[in-house]
Amino acid sequence: MKRSAVLLVSSLFTCSAWGEEQPSLKEITVTAKGADVAERREATTQKVVLERKDIENLGVMTIGEVLGKLPGVEVQGDGQRARGMSRDSVQILVDGERSAGGARMAAAIVGRLPSGDLERVEILRGSSAEYGGSAAVTVNLVMKKALPKRTTALKAAVGYRGSEPNAQFTLTENGGAGGFAWTLPITLNLHRMPTQSETERQDTTAGTRSLWQQESEKGVYTFREFALSPRMTWKDGSDSLTISPLFFDGAGKRDSDMTQLAATPATATTLAFNGDRYSREENYRRMLRLRAEGEKLLEGSRLSGRASFNSGKRTADVTRVARDAALTPTTSTEHSDSNENESNLALRLDRPFGEHLLAVGLEYINLHRNDDQIFTGSYAAVTSASAKERQSVAWVQDDWKLLPGTTLTYGLRGESVALDSAGTAQRHGRVMPSLAVRWEPADKWLLRSSLGAGLKMPRLDEISDTTSPSIAANTPVEADKRGNPSLQPERSVNFEAVLERYLDGEYGVLGANFYARSTQDFTERRVQLEGARWVDRPQNEGRALHWGFELDGKVRTDSMGWKGATVKAHLTLPHARVDDTRLGVTRMARDTPRYVFSAGLDESLPSLQSSYGLSLQLSGRSVTDIPGELRSSTQARTTLDGFWLYKLDPRLNLRVSGQNLLATDTVRETTYISGGDSWQLRSVQGGYRALLVALEGRW
Repeated sequence: MKRSAVLLVSSLFTCSAWGEEQPSLKEITVTAKGADVAERREATTQKVVLERKDIENLGVMTIGEVLGKLPGVEVQGDGQRARGMSRDSVQILVDGERSAGGARMAAAIVGRLPSGDLERVEILRGSSAEYGGSAAVTVNLVMKKALPKRTTALKAAVGYRGSEPNAQFTLTENGGAGGFAWTLPITLNLHRMPTQSETERQDTTAGTRSLWQQESEKGVYTFREFALSPRMTWKDGSDSLTISPLFFDGAGKRDSDMTQLAATPATATTLAFNGDRYSREENYRRMLRLRAEGEKLLEGSRLSGRASFNSGKRTADVTRVARDAALTPTTSTEHSDSNENESNLALRLDRPFGEHLLAVGLEYINLHRNDDQIFTGSYAAVTSASAKERQSVAWVQDDWKLLPGTTLTYGLRGESVALDSAGTAQRHGRVMPSLAVRWEPADKWLLRSSLGAGLKMPRLDEISDTTSPSIAANTPVEADKRGNPSLQPERSVNFEAVLERYLDGEYGVLGANFYARSTQDFTERRVQLEGARWVDRPQNEGRALHWGFELDGKVRTDSMGWKGATVKAHLTLPHARVDDTRLGVTRMARDTPRYVFSAGLDESLPSLQSSYGLSLQLSGRSVTDIPGELRSSTQARTTLDGFWLYKLDPRLNLRVSGQNLLATDTVRETTYISGGDSWQLRSVQGGYRALLVALEGRW
């Protein structure tokens, strides 16, 4: 495999030196207003595009925040989910590149890059040989390309998140001549984010309350980051070579104070001071990345390839000083160190013949990670773990223009994945067919449907038996976290059917979609008593069926007399059931929301040299009900964002943007049941408003 990797890199770097061939591949370039709608219409699969203006109108600072505003995508902690599926239901690509499932650092660093580095975002639904069917939704982040002319772009933003000041500075220089172009973005950010949470615990033993506690925690998270991400492109006719290095350096600090009240005895009706805790975390992240990609036309075929190498390091030191009701202190510390190296190689050939466009692709990903942890205090331990992941992918896909207005896309994808985490090794593979049809039954009406298989491997953390202990007392609501060495991959079959209506003059599109996903060895996290400790592990629960409806639309209102405005909306109505083999019942999947809705409005006001926009996101109440074991719910949430932009002159804009203007909290209630005992936890994660004022210029 090493030899083939060397040959792949060699072919990538030498392709630009080959003689120029006469191009015979058709390339569609859309430049009219409604480019995103036109591209969606021409695509053979379901595709929604957010152009540069759409991204700017989100009013966010980082790519991670962009992901949280995408239609049909929800942010849950450090991850994203779609269609109510909680585990890795969104596949994130960067310029078509997919990281290993266990890669943590590369995904985290990309999320920290400024949103200005994005040229566009492509949202793809449905299975295909090219992207696979492991995730319900694929998001491809297309980064900005180098421009051949000399320009300077500047963005300086200041503002507040809650009561904490924030600042962002980005300077981008572009230049080049002839067939050479370069861009040099430099970013320096200072983030300060307040944190606030309220927690209440009530335990019951044999019907009698045995614990009643309330905790209030406040803190500030500060993160300083510097990113340097130049890109250089050489072009010779239709051939090109791009080299993109990246350097990221970030340091963070989190300080928080917690005060606890408790009933003494537990059956009392009042609460009194029961102690406090001060926590301090200092962390550091560094990322080095080198990516090269090239493209060559060869006798009517297009050969493209890429190679990227990532090296990341993360360290964290946490100190906690807890005092009991008598103010007796106890100190505990945690040190963690993670080093991650990933190589990612791909080669692709596209060749048209007759009414067919055949594509063949090869991918290889190799990830190696070392983790070290040292705990002192009430839980003392030293752990060291090494993890490896290797993925080999081959796929072939054909777009066949069967009839005028009808395209059939069929393909085959083979995946082989080997995992090794802390001595637990797994290897799995699958050959997965896919079939899709694109049919225009009438002018401006379009029907798309796809059927395909998917393979979702466990993450490296999910098969590692290394313990992450609970900070407070060990209970079902605050259990130790561990992986499951016996965890099996999920195997799914996915179906999509969407009907779209395109408006005259590329003024918009309306769509209705039905989806269904059947999954064997469906994985959810489960808490159970192991010896004297409660442990939270991922488990294969049985067969699951996720299905639902999606409605979406984007309409430019000029034809209705409302000049310069665009209205867009997306609604997902998810359903899910699990045939639980352990309990022998059919139940709902955990944390399935009743609905997910997003809507937006932006309008240009030429007479005022301004534009504005509003975006609304609603997440319905999520419920979990495991008979005799668990009941939990997350309350519905509504968030509102907005922006206003004023053109100071043709080259300089003033932008004011606000996020979470309603200061919406996240409220979750959980009850675990075991025999006659129960454990209840109610948590409120405080929301805060953010206001940013930015100067944006281009010369």
